[in-house]
Amino acid sequence: MATKQEDLLFKDVGEEEVDVFLKRIKIKSKKKKLNPTEIRYIDPTALIADLIIELDNTILIIEFQSTNVDIDDKDRFLAYLSMVNYKKKSNKKVKLVVISTAEESKKIIHILEGSVKFTFDIYSLMEEDGDNVINNIETKLENNKDFTDEELIDLSLVPLMGSENTQEQQIEKSVELILSIDLEKNKVKNLVKSIAYLLTDKFLEDGDKKTAICDALGGKMSAIYDYGQRREEEGIEIGKEEGIEIGKKEGNKKMAKYMIKNGETNEEIQKETELSLEEIEKIRKEI
Repeated sequence: MATKQEDLLFKDVGEEEVDVFLKRIKIKSKKKKLNPTEIRYIDPTALIADLIIELDNTILIIEFQSTNVDIDDKDRFLAYLSMVNYKKKSNKKVKLVVISTAEESKKIIHILEGSVKFTFDIYSLMEEDGDNVINNIETKLENNKDFTDEELIDLSLVPLMGSENTQEQQIEKSVELILSIDLEKNKVKNLVKSIAYLLTDKFLEDGDKKTAICDALGGKMSAIYDYGQRREEEGIEIGKEEGIEIGKKEGNKKMAKYMIKNGETNEEIQKETELSLEEIEKIRKEI
């Protein structure tokens, strides 16, 4: 079975990172094994659950949803539950939670033909202010402040929160910030990138933009620079000089950070990014 890029990101996610995420959706457990390979790939040709976490007494399926749950979704959820029940190697119960930006928190009972039924929970983020999360992160970044693990998890979930912007715009904003932050200081660094990758892959419709963002989250230096260039081109298309400069600057700064981490000299970075030596040295001190 081919390895998906998102799995390469998720493989480094530790239990401490998963614990922060679980607390965010009000779930407690001593054991927190993320995406057990023996049960995650329910049907490699069609059905792959977003997240599966093995807890103390439960196997938890997490599904991210941006629309109201309809009958097709319920059938898909039932398939998840049925196949995980079939493939699990324990007596643990299987539970499904939908993290939603479209519906309020509630318990859903889905009745099939006859008396057969199954239940799942919707955990809503629709009333949470994604714009406020973005603004707080931007302010702390500008002031060179450290971030809590909880703040970073919220940043990765911004596309599922309420906002005046479109979901696509929120995906781009959250990813740009994630790529701008030195995540090495935080234990949730792998999970934050993994969730951002998953939401981008699932909800972003522009194929080229999706590929660029996912590659950047996967750590490809060229992709980060290309993404900055894309932002510059978008600024040109809408005829806003501010958009052009911001896009170009974002790409160059991200490129500089990665070159610094790879041991490149200031002069080499200047040739590639067009940043001044003073700007490069400032970025070097911030890392």
